[in-house]
Amino acid sequence: MSSSTQGHPVWPRRPIAEVTERIFLGVPTRDRAGTVQPGPLIGVGDIRDRRVHAPPSDKHSAEVHALGRYQVQVDDVLVTCRGSQLKVAMVDGDAAGALITANLIAIRAAKAILAPVLLAYLTGSEGQAALLGRGRSSTLGLSLTPSSLGGIQIPVPPIAVQQQIAELVRAAEQNFVAATRAAEQRRAVAHAVATDLLGGRVPRRREASTP
Repeated sequence: MSSSTQGHPVWPRRPIAEVTERIFLGVPTRDRAGTVQPGPLIGVGDIRDRRVHAPPSDKHSAEVHALGRYQVQVDDVLVTCRGSQLKVAMVDGDAAGALITANLIAIRAAKAILAPVLLAYLTGSEGQAALLGRGRSSTLGLSLTPSSLGGIQIPVPPIAVQQQIAELVRAAEQNFVAATRAAEQRRAVAHAVATDLLGGRVPRRREASTP
């Protein structure tokens, strides 16, 4: 049931920990003996534009399987928990099965809440304020824990509304990726033509392929 304010529904709020399957911190880059963990790992630097740019790795190695509790799945939502930059992203198929570092927290959605809804909330102004409010340390750096993140109250609309939100979010992310790829291709063509002209060569006809 939802209440309403000035004719608009107000969805009930529940802590993230209550509506998700799992919230977990990534693996330290070194174990207690000082041994470097198998990698490469997904770290804060691999999150750009709400996407996970996963480095190549052997996701099927025995070492990685031994650390299975730190592996991410498709649609896990990642949040930075240490450092100076607050980033949020959703895992796609390319990054699934990889390990995340201890500078990241993963949230695994459940039936009560869809992953794109989590992404939409945590990247919105209210969600960002909630993350910063719980994650600011005395040194003004991020210091989030799975427990503090799990305590954030999130609106939980009916599943039909969530599905609408999810479709919007997925379409927006796909369009962003396509537009970014097309822009990168156009830039590459422009630089190639400029290089030809600088070398005194007649530019060859170059076309950016459509994504």
